[in-house]
Amino acid sequence: MILKFLEKIGRKKTVLDRGQSHPKYNEAKPWMNRYYILFRHRPKWFPFNILIHEMLDNDHGDGVHNHLCPYITIILRDGYWETTQKGKFWRKAGYIGFRSANSFHRVDLKPETKPITIFIPGPFGFRKGPRSEYGIDFKTKKN
Repeated sequence: MILKFLEKIGRKKTVLDRGQSHPKYNEAKPWMNRYYILFRHRPKWFPFNILIHEMLDNDHGDGVHNHLCPYITIILRDGYWETTQKGKFWRKAGYIGFRSANSFHRVDLKPETKPITIFIPGPFGFRKGPRSEYGIDFKTKKN
């Protein structure tokens, strides 16, 4: 019900699995629905935001990625497989994860599920090094 309300007031964005600069952008498909609880466009000076993510598909490609800032994720529905440098782990509803901006990971869904998470990105400026590209694995990237 809250997701329908957020959509109605313009707080929903469907995120595709690749951006416009990707060579195969014409093959892009919906990857997640993002619902903005606080800011649709967070000011860089504000220390956090609160989002709801409804995941629709696995991370694309075979590799891992990091994020623009440290974050907290709380799984509300279903769950997902998260691959980190330490291995592959099932993250079920109720899981709370704290990650630095430099933590590389990937997320894979069980068939026929659409996990929902609260995603709280923290302050910008804490990532050391560039944002990773999909297709990079733990043999080439270290936390």
